[in-house]
Amino acid sequence: MPLPRHAVILAAGESTRTRPLTLQRPKPLIPLLDRPLLAHILDELVGIVERVTLVVGYRADQVVAAFGAEYRGMQLRYMRQTVVNGTAGALLAAAPIDEPFFLLYGDNLVAREDIVGVAQGRYGVAGLPVADARTFGVLQIEHGSVVGILEKPADPPPNALANLGIYCFDAAVFPLLAQIAPSPRGELELTDLIGALAATNPVHPHVCTGYWVPVGNPWEALAAAQFLAARHNASQCYIHPSAQIHPSAQIVGPSVIGPNVIIEANAIINASVLTQGVTVCTGAVVSASWLDEGAKVGAEAVLHAMHRDELQPSAELRGTLKRATLITRGAIVGHQATVSAEAQVAAGSIVGAAHGSG
Repeated sequence: MPLPRHAVILAAGESTRTRPLTLQRPKPLIPLLDRPLLAHILDELVGIVERVTLVVGYRADQVVAAFGAEYRGMQLRYMRQTVVNGTAGALLAAAPIDEPFFLLYGDNLVAREDIVGVAQGRYGVAGLPVADARTFGVLQIEHGSVVGILEKPADPPPNALANLGIYCFDAAVFPLLAQIAPSPRGELELTDLIGALAATNPVHPHVCTGYWVPVGNPWEALAAAQFLAARHNASQCYIHPSAQIHPSAQIVGPSVIGPNVIIEANAIINASVLTQGVTVCTGAVVSASWLDEGAKVGAEAVLHAMHRDELQPSAELRGTLKRATLITRGAIVGHQATVSAEAQVAAGSIVGAAHGSG
């Protein structure tokens, strides 16, 4: 059957869990390499769809200003979610839509092959085998069709497929959305839509074969940027042409060095992301850290890192990054925040713009 020519991307949330990265910007504009998170999602839709509806809310004007009315040949339409009432409520905000469409979340990097994969029937949803499904919604499958989604099961089956937030829908879902009752947490949930849809229609389960990288907190943003850097070239480093790096500085991948970054003599950057306008002064050491726009690390300061063996990363990176990289925590340094000279910043620290670290 023909693929949908329309996609909806839910990108309205304030995303307090990703602070301080979202204090000055909405989550869709978190920089990954030298482009926003949302651009990487849209790239996977190029050549598949002609139209994209973006459901926006928090700092929506920044998203509109960044992307405008068209992206790589796709028409962009913006719909504002004025009441934050769950994922199903966000989809309702996208109406009216009178044709089949893909539905994606605006905070997951997903592969083109899995977007196409959910469209093998009229309705589809993507699932991924994960090591621990207790923190996910799990696809309930009977006779080869999805009949519902079980949220965060205490004892999931060993072959459980986690719901990844890649769907294929059409206009018939909107009357069903209007009938959904709020969940115990007071929100309208897309998971309830799947159950209602499955009562009268087969819902095709697609087992993902590509990557899936969620960006739900600053550490996941770090992993997403590292993943993209590792895909960029064999050195696992992405260095923007405008960066100024002293010949004696060392950069170890997977790392991202953004626009107008300054790295001074004898500084060491290890498995870290330095976004636009960051300065790392002489002799500083930055490990497994995210330095947000305009941040500064003083001379001889050390941003320490440590392995967190208890962590269970949920991203599917298809072997691009080692597990040791994903479980290592350095520091998150916020927008225009300063780490004092000779400071020792403990692993796992978050340094906001309002307070330095010393």
